[in-house]
Amino acid sequence: MNLVNYLQFLEPVQEHVSRVYSTASEIITVLLVLWCINFVGGMIHRTFITGKAFGNFYRTFVHEHFKNALNQISRFTVSRSNSSDKVLAEKIRTRQAAL
Repeated sequence: MNLVNYLQFLEPVQEHVSRVYSTASEIITVLLVLWCINFVGGMIHRTFITGKAFGNFYRTFVHEHFKNALNQISRFTVSRSNSSDKVLAEKIRTRQAAL
């Protein structure tokens, strides 16, 4: 018997190994896809939990002070613009009276 004759006996083994390899690669692909979906879902969940914790901290400890500071700034800006409008109106009246 020749080496070629022995290779003919190995053909069924080669087909079986090929089927096992194909099935294993499909299983690995499905597991990889499921792992990626789980990873993305976990990242979304962690991001949500972090945002919720930060929001609760902000609302409990920071929001009131931040709101008061913005109100003070807006009042200062409004009172400053009102006072400058009053000064401008007074200048216009004095000019009109002088004419």
